[in-house]
Amino acid sequence: PVSSEMINGNVGYIKISNFESGAAENAIAAIEKLLQSGAQYFVFDVRTNPGGLLDELTELLDYLLPGGDIFVSVDKSGEETVVTSNNVCLDMEMCVLVNADSYSAAEFFAAALQEYNWATIVGERTTGKGRSQQTFELSDGSALHISTAKYLTPNRVDLSQQGGVTPDMEVALSGSTDSQLDAAVSWLLYG
Repeated sequence: PVSSEMINGNVGYIKISNFESGAAENAIAAIEKLLQSGAQYFVFDVRTNPGGLLDELTELLDYLLPGGDIFVSVDKSGEETVVTSNNVCLDMEMCVLVNADSYSAAEFFAAALQEYNWATIVGERTTGKGRSQQTFELSDGSALHISTAKYLTPNRVDLSQQGGVTPDMEVALSGSTDSQLDAAVSWLLYG
């Protein structure tokens, strides 16, 4: 679910296609490899990322962010389950690329980094999916898929109610070049 490369000589680019099994481990390994190759900045691309596993999301956020809340789940009775990060973090300039097809865990990845002022979000407003679902198989072989909890950002924002993550820099894709990636790299290198 993860690919990476060095661009412009010192910008580590990491594409996270989904947050399924192995995404956090692979992303962390890619970050460390790019650091050894001289990366001074990072771009995380979660465009068209459909989300995935909560544990993968929180493991990667814990690696990137300083101590504090990184994810909140609220059950039907209003009880919060909070996932926190330790103080060990990656303190470097970074951007996150998002689009209208950044969904669920991808949105929460961008939102957490944005709320900590840890990354600049570049691209288009995300979908706004902030619910967890469970599938219950029924005796006739059919299944029922229902929302069982709502998810909140570290600042307790409901992305479903808010309508997704609003980028710090709204950039539409245009032409034959990746204008969103170009804008992120330009922001990192030149401010």
